[in-house]
Amino acid sequence: MKSNKIVSTIVLLIGLISFVWYWYMIKAGDDATAASGYINKLIGLTKVLLYVGVIAAAIGFILDIFESKKSAIYMLISFAVLGVIFLIAYSKAAFKPYTLNDHVYSASVSGWSDAGLWMFYILAFIALALMLFTWIMDFVRGQD
Repeated sequence: MKSNKIVSTIVLLIGLISFVWYWYMIKAGDDATAASGYINKLIGLTKVLLYVGVIAAAIGFILDIFESKKSAIYMLISFAVLGVIFLIAYSKAAFKPYTLNDHVYSASVSGWSDAGLWMFYILAFIALALMLFTWIMDFVRGQD
């Protein structure tokens, strides 16, 4: 069995388990005690998937260094560019406390949320610009 089929099967099983837990959580309705058990299970599953993803990415990066130096250099450049984009987003963030529904949120929460939004905006702009550039280049090449 190919690794692609194994991974697809695992993803399908995780999706089904998550859907069942989500369904039971929705069925609990306003019963917060009943729903909290399923919420905790979903959060735990999300954490496990995050850890597995980070470990798999790190192992893949390390193996890639030994297999292809050129590919590893491209990956390091990509991480550096992403780091620069993060620094730009972080510098644009406003670290000011704010109040919402009689709850005061700290400057740290506000700043990190703002930095995340700026990072999203920057990456979305880059993605849209690259899609537009690719579309224009395909259109121009198709006219030859």
